[in-house]
Amino acid sequence: MNPFKAASVPEEAGLSSRALLDYLDALKASGIEQHSVMVVKNNMLAASMHFAPHTAHTPHICYSMSKPFTSIAAGFAVSEGLLALTDRVIDILHDKAPENPDPWLSSVTLHHLLCMGSGLVQKSDQIRHVFGDSGNGEDWAQAVLAFGCDAEPGTTFRYNSHGSYLISCMVQRVAGMNIRDYLMPRLFEPLGIQKPRWDMSPQGICCGGWGLYLSCEDMARFGVCLMQGGAWNGRQIIPEAWLKAATQVHIATDNVPRKPEWAQGYGYHFWRCTGNRFRGDGSEGQYCIVAPDQQMVLAATAKTEDLVGEFDLFNEYIFNEARQTPAPADVQQAFAARVKSLSL
Repeated sequence: MNPFKAASVPEEAGLSSRALLDYLDALKASGIEQHSVMVVKNNMLAASMHFAPHTAHTPHICYSMSKPFTSIAAGFAVSEGLLALTDRVIDILHDKAPENPDPWLSSVTLHHLLCMGSGLVQKSDQIRHVFGDSGNGEDWAQAVLAFGCDAEPGTTFRYNSHGSYLISCMVQRVAGMNIRDYLMPRLFEPLGIQKPRWDMSPQGICCGGWGLYLSCEDMARFGVCLMQGGAWNGRQIIPEAWLKAATQVHIATDNVPRKPEWAQGYGYHFWRCTGNRFRGDGSEGQYCIVAPDQQMVLAATAKTEDLVGEFDLFNEYIFNEARQTPAPADVQQAFAARVKSLSL
């Protein structure tokens, strides 16, 4: 069942059918393979664009769009007193730590992992490519920690998906279950998201930084909950204090080459964006962008290497308020007809 009241036309929710048609034209010209886009604005489903055979309900690989869910799992663990941001990784995962950890590794905390400031050696983010997803008997956490650190924790932004895996390990260690199962009664079930697939390591631990499969509608539900401060249907789902902390800047990202949207700072597994927005994103164009000032959420799935181009199109045609002048009836009808014929 669709959780959002659908606008009769985009204009009812504050978007322009003309801008959306222009977006679809620009998208076609760009060559970007978009699979789904859903826009919720002013508590209404303003636009729902799906390129057959994809639908709003098609499970889609999230890649790093998995990370915000790992953050929320950590947030629940912190709010329930199972973990603290100051907990050291080598204390929680003491049996995975090297025998003589270097001083920097010894000081890595949950906070450092969440903001990608752990200082872990960059090669530690490649272990699954060495061992393979099926593993060869190697323990992923042990292998990551064995690399140690070559930067002081908290000083340098360095994106590391295996750091996210360590968070998954930490939450599973204290919660007694993997983060997918931990999130079921706390997040997924309240949002009406059916038990999703989340790929696991050979040790039976959710990958954390990747491997989650959700539909575009699932991501839109999540985004609306985030925009509402963690509330859903009048009930507080996500701890409000955690969400506030997770979506503020904890480390600068000036060293990231893709600008400007990747240079606005990083929170706890959430990116900050221009326009006072924040987002989760994943390889090949998976996005959940939250714009509180505009009361808007954009969820998208895709298969493209041009993440910047995809984001630029969203900014130019959907988030750009100057383009949202109501279109005449014939343009509204043209957009409605175009949506029905979208395909790859």
